[in-house]
Amino acid sequence: MTPDEQEAVFSVAQIVFFNTVNLIVTVIGYGAFVLGTIIAVVSLRRRTWGRSQTILLVCLLVIFTCFTWDVFYSGGFNVTDIRYTFVKTSPEGLVAQIEAADRKTLVWQYMPSWAATVNLLLSDCIVVWRAWILFQDEKFWKISLAALMIANIGINVADCIWVDIELSVEVASSTTLDWLSSIISLTVNIFATFLIAFKAWNHHRFMAAVSIRKRTRSESILLLLIESGAIYCGIQSVYAVFILLDVYTVVDIGFSQAMNVITAMSIVAAACYPIAVIILVHNENSLITEIETFQESSCAKTVDESHSMGTLVLSNT
Repeated sequence: MTPDEQEAVFSVAQIVFFNTVNLIVTVIGYGAFVLGTIIAVVSLRRRTWGRSQTILLVCLLVIFTCFTWDVFYSGGFNVTDIRYTFVKTSPEGLVAQIEAADRKTLVWQYMPSWAATVNLLLSDCIVVWRAWILFQDEKFWKISLAALMIANIGINVADCIWVDIELSVEVASSTTLDWLSSIISLTVNIFATFLIAFKAWNHHRFMAAVSIRKRTRSESILLLLIESGAIYCGIQSVYAVFILLDVYTVVDIGFSQAMNVITAMSIVAAACYPIAVIILVHNENSLITEIETFQESSCAKTVDESHSMGTLVLSNT
């Protein structure tokens, strides 16, 4: 075996190893996702069926289809790559087999971008929607959320189109649109999460002021962390850092394959996050639901008190 072939074997083995890790992460995440989807559907059926439940069910089906497609891509890509690199031998040597594998796996590269982007945008829409309903009477925050989400959709769709047009560039390295799409999505989630956290903090402060203790502080903080998507934002931040390093620095093959694993983790997170939100909301364990319920009851109480005060004034006159 020549030195070039030895180097090629080492590179291919490294790629196969990281692709296998990537597949394991995706499959484990898919298993958790399927379990969460079943729980979410059951929780939806417990409520009176309406338009919101129909929309959420459609979202679940879209997310399930896209994530299943991504799992199919990960498995199919690995099988094709290993088959044409190691199983089907060529008289021209290992280098020719690697080139043949690259040609055969090229068609698989068109598959993952759109499915992952749809799940990402659905996750972003859900967190924006939850912030939107808490600031229904504040036009500035609603316009800001809408503007960020429109920019997010536009940049991510443009990135997918670019991937399909210039696939050879995308396979070699990340591009400017890659880090733009990741940063704008992260910005949307951080901004919406900040608004939700601010509303929840005000609610908690008001509840403490009137000496209403419905749950311990640790439970409220834990629930807020789960619902605000802090973990999801953390995964997105790591992914964004990897993309920026890939675009603006010289990286080796180990870094590139590690970034593929981080990408798989972000895809799993984007699929599982909406499921967690639906389960929390429809099992009445949501701090956001509690805020809305408390606000409605407070408004009703204020109206009753105003009505009683008006009646008292009229009776005195």
